[in-house]
Amino acid sequence: MMISLVGGGGKTTTMFYIGNFFANTGKKVIITTSTHIVKPEKFAEIKSAKELCNISFGDEPVVVGIDEGKKLSSLPLSELEKFKDYADIVLVEADGAKRLPIKIPREENEPVIPACSDACIVCMGIDAVGKTLKEKCFRYERAYDIFGWSGEHILSCEDAARILTSKSAGLKGVDDVRTVFVINKADRDTDLEKALEVKKYIEFYCKESGLKNFRVAITSYESNREFCDFDFLTEGK
Repeated sequence: MMISLVGGGGKTTTMFYIGNFFANTGKKVIITTSTHIVKPEKFAEIKSAKELCNISFGDEPVVVGIDEGKKLSSLPLSELEKFKDYADIVLVEADGAKRLPIKIPREENEPVIPACSDACIVCMGIDAVGKTLKEKCFRYERAYDIFGWSGEHILSCEDAARILTSKSAGLKGVDDVRTVFVINKADRDTDLEKALEVKKYIEFYCKESGLKNFRVAITSYESNREFCDFDFLTEGK
């Protein structure tokens, strides 16, 4: 199956955490991108999906892409979608946010979610809440067209949920697939309280829009509150 990750803070950490979990259960796991990711120490450069036949899978995910110096870039989507033929789990970082905790994608060409994705993870960092959009939101200029907010707008818990659940923002390009909203960096008690408030509003807006096939995960990799919705991601697979 293929799982695509979009949004802001926590995508890469969450992607590798999930990848390591499944690899440790004996699954063949590939990590890649449909845009760009920071190049890890260990990776395999490939130019076509059929080259995956030569990959040795073990108890760690295999990171693949095209070497562009400091980053790995995506193979053509037509090749990327064939990865499912060679692995049990394919994790795709399908969006970029310049290390900011929340994102509103531009009107065209973002995010780049492969059509064959079986599940999608929408990420944010809770450190966005209480700060201005200009400080913490990538492509904050889009917020005015969608929500009527300026760059000086201070993001509330409800605002964060509105971004995550909007078909013009967090759910842009996410079709009718299993969806997990990940609220990351809930490192302290005050962060956890904010994250729970965001979760409440996510559930409200999903109910209002009729979205039922979703979960909300609150994570902190500093405070041992790791992602755990693995069964939901692979349901029926």
